[in-house]
Order: sequence, then structure tokens, then C-alpha cells
Amino acid sequence: MFLICLFLCSFNYFVRTEVVGNGYHEAIGIPAVHKIMGMEGVNRIVGGGPAATITAFPFQAGIVVTLTTKKTSVCGGALISNTRVLSAAHCWWDGESQASQFTIVLGSLLLFSGGTRIVTKDIVTHPNWNVDDLRHDIAMVKISRIEFNNNIRAIPLPAMSDVRQDFSGLTATASGYGKTKDAQNSFPPSTNLHNVNLEILTNDVCQRSFDIPIHASQMCTRGVRGIGTCDGDSGGPLTAIWKNQRTLIGIISFGVGDGCQAGFPSVYTRVTAFLPWIQGNM
Repeated sequence: MFLICLFLCSFNYFVRTEVVGNGYHEAIGIPAVHKIMGMEGVNRIVGGGPAATITAFPFQAGIVVTLTTKKTSVCGGALISNTRVLSAAHCWWDGESQASQFTIVLGSLLLFSGGTRIVTKDIVTHPNWNVDDLRHDIAMVKISRIEFNNNIRAIPLPAMSDVRQDFSGLTATASGYGKTKDAQNSFPPSTNLHNVNLEILTNDVCQRSFDIPIHASQMCTRGVRGIGTCDGDSGGPLTAIWKNQRTLIGIISFGVGDGCQAGFPSVYTRVTAFLPWIQGNM
């Protein structure tokens, strides 16, 4: 079974997905490091636009992943408290590569420079995460306490009363530092945080694009051609305005492997399905 992990791509206003077997880091994360480092300063989410200031996304976390092989990979995450970042389980263990530590980057439009940088080895993946199942793709990253400011601030989680909400029809925002288009083999000199707005689908509609089951603990965004998520932000946040405040509703997990610009849906871990687990690890 192919695990197709997402990276937010934003160049020419497009966001795309990448296909990977059970080995996200070797197939996507490690190659993306060199591309992102060479691109820091340029737009990258596909179909979206650059974040003008980090204050628009103060909850955004970049994750520089150090693997046990000493290679470097990349992921994304969302700051949910002074000491916790939520990300995807496959960023820590993808079935082939094991991470040894994360460097969490907060308060920066760039992934490899600036901001507050915190090294941690304290990561808890969901006990039922399995790379062949694709469910329970969620991890809690524990960091030393940071003080909030205009550039660094936690994003609210949904309430327990929202558990039955599927959020379909809502416009959500994905954000990240990743690649920008299918044909992009080289990158401009810098890479900025980017964001894109995407419509949330019902799981029934989303299922038509996948051979594997889309479960209730997952959610999807519509893949209009040229708009979606791409190389660089697996584990990153999907947020929406809910009850008058921006709220974390999804974590980037996987997608169809026909290119970021092909127009297929992207799949996320549904945050409301894991609220008890999240609260138990705060």
C-alpha cells in the first residue's frame, strides 16, 4: 500500500501532494530539505499565497527532523499550548525511517533560519498508528515552555461538543513551507511560509478518489486543479474559522499521488476524533 504524505506547495498558486511508499522521509522529506534550504524566501503553497507576516499564522510550527541515520528531513506542526505541538505520527516513524529528534521552529516565515528553535526528543505517537492502515496519524511533540508573543501563539482546539461536526462545506486554510508545483526540480533562493484556502468535503465524496477507506477519523479538502497541499508540510495544520475563532481541525496526512496540481482531494487526521487522546497528553 502506498502512503502518500502531503507537503504544502506554493508557487504559481498551486498546492500538491507527493506519493510515497512506507518511507516518507527517504522519498519526500530528505530531498525536500535541500530544496527548501535553497528556496528560503520565495512563495511555495500551490494555489495559495505567501503569508505576509508570521502574525497571521503564529501557531505554525516548522519541524526539522533528525533521523537515526543522521539525515535531515522536514515536517510541519501546530502549536496548541506553551509546551505542546501537534503533528503527524509518520513524521516520527514512517515505516522505514525513525526520527531521533525534532527541531521545532516557531515565529518564523522561514524554516531554516530565524524564529525560536527548540530541540526535543519527547514525542508521543498514537498507540494505534500503523503505516499500512493510515489511521491514527497523529503525534504529540513536547517542548520546553515558550512565552507567547505576537509571532508565537497557540491555536484553539475544537470543543468536545464539536465531535459530531464534519465541517463539510467550510472553507479551511492549510499552511506550510513546502514545494510549489509538479515540474519544480530547482528552487529560488528562499522559501516563505505560504497558505491556501480549501473547501472541506464530506468523506463520502472524498472516498470516490481513493482505493483505500477514508475513515470517520479522517477528513478531506477538495482538490481543485492546481490547488492543494504539496512537498514540505506533512503534519502541518488545517484550520478554519469556527465559532468566531480560528481553530485547528485537521493535520496533513496523505493524498493521491498524481501530482500536486492534479486536482485530487487531500486527506487529514480529523482533530475532533482525537480530543480525548490529545487532552490526555497535554
